[in-house]
Amino acid sequence: MLKNLLAEHDLRLTNKEQRISRILLANYPAAGLSTVADLAANAGVSIPTVLRFINKLGFSGYAAFQKSLIDEIGETLNSPLSLFKDQGQQAKHSLYQAHMQMLALSLGQAQANYVERDFEGIVDLLADERSVIHFLGGRFSAVLATRMAQHLAQLRAGVHLLEPGSPTLPDTLVDYDSRVTLVVFDFRRYQPETIRFARLAAQRRVRLVLFTDRWRSPIASFADKTLVSPVESETLFDSWIPAIAQTEALVAAVAARNPDRARERLSAIEAMRQAYAARDQSDATSGQSNDEA
Repeated sequence: MLKNLLAEHDLRLTNKEQRISRILLANYPAAGLSTVADLAANAGVSIPTVLRFINKLGFSGYAAFQKSLIDEIGETLNSPLSLFKDQGQQAKHSLYQAHMQMLALSLGQAQANYVERDFEGIVDLLADERSVIHFLGGRFSAVLATRMAQHLAQLRAGVHLLEPGSPTLPDTLVDYDSRVTLVVFDFRRYQPETIRFARLAAQRRVRLVLFTDRWRSPIASFADKTLVSPVESETLFDSWIPAIAQTEALVAAVAARNPDRARERLSAIEAMRQAYAARDQSDATSGQSNDEA
């Protein structure tokens, strides 16, 4: 299956070729049915780079690649999500059940789109305690950035949450270099200020991780690692349940890299909380005694 071929580890892809692979896997199979020029533009690479990538997959040219893809698709061209939308129209009497089934399908799609080298590459960046990690979300996706930053800060030092829209946000860029990992959440509708910040950060050679949807934020064209989340929903709003699940999986994978270190830090945090609470109680008792005196 072509999808499995794209996810193989032994292809020895360059960084630009990995971008093409991520584009194809994130919106499979539709991305492979576009023109070679469109695929190159979406991946932020040149047409010759796409053609070299196609040759590396074992195809004589782009036409042969597309023919193989079309032959493979057959009746599977419609995704489970698109099929479910038709069913959802017939199930309006039970919105709760329809919504839960949609979420289950979205999580299944996120699992099916899993690419080990991309996931493990992000874990490598998050687990590298020689670096500092900054998280940035948008108007609504800031909640995802906050949640992941708070969890990761329980496991390692050097985790910082940026405030979207802050007038001092550009000041942060001054200290950026290759020792910084920037994790950005940018879902439709993509925010120009988030894209602008990420682009300037990339120019300062940070290691950039992007969470986005299948339509892909423009940041994907220059991000080092991109993780795509299915967001389709039967409601008025997109769902971030798959994105939350992905962040939880990443945090769990970071903890699993060095479980003894994780336990040590969590124990130290708990001890500090207890000491802090005891100090608060001591201060309160002392204040009460002074009042009585």
